[in-house]
Amino acid sequence: MKKQSFTSIMEGLAQRHGIHQVYSDFLTLLICAFSQGRMEEQYLETIRRYEKPDAYTISEAFGALVMEMTGDDGTGMVDVLGTYFEENLSHGRNGQFFTPQPVCDLMARMNLPMKPNARIADPACGSGRMLMAMAKFNRYGLFYGADNDTTCAKMATINLCLNSMFGEIAWMDTLTNEFYGGWEIFPTVKGCPCIKPITEKESYIHLKLPEPEVHKISQRQLFFEF
Repeated sequence: MKKQSFTSIMEGLAQRHGIHQVYSDFLTLLICAFSQGRMEEQYLETIRRYEKPDAYTISEAFGALVMEMTGDDGTGMVDVLGTYFEENLSHGRNGQFFTPQPVCDLMARMNLPMKPNARIADPACGSGRMLMAMAKFNRYGLFYGADNDTTCAKMATINLCLNSMFGEIAWMDTLTNEFYGGWEIFPTVKGCPCIKPITEKESYIHLKLPEPEVHKISQRQLFFEF
């Protein structure tokens, strides 16, 4: 029996639950699964929306995703999530057209050579496609991405994790420096990738701007200054 593709499995789930809900929950469940128990409550809250048959189907979607992300040559770095998002959810709304993979690869080559431990950042990372292109030439760098769309930020987090790329993805507005959430992707003792939710203070990519000074003025001072 021929195995179903990631797209066909998601289409089946979408008929019963709606594509936007299913895709968002799928991404959340994967992040929770790789958090090593740190996000157990969120995992249970999300999976309770689905009957057992659909829950098993979600696990099949994960298996299909991993197989397709590996690519025909087995090297990985295939942005299955970003492609699916463009074709089935965003349809270019809000200007969400991700940079084509060949262009990402070209831009990565233009930035060579890189130090092995270089920090590589993309302030509008989408699904993390540019970061993955850079990782093809430097798997030992630290990767940092930010996006103001929570779905994009979650896709990028999963793409980094499943490709054993370590660093951080922030759900934030890079222009205003507003931070909404984020995840660190780091290796465990055995080298396997793990995801940890982080706060604004723990984020590396979020700018630590100084607090504005507050001048307290008494009523007497205010009177004489007036």
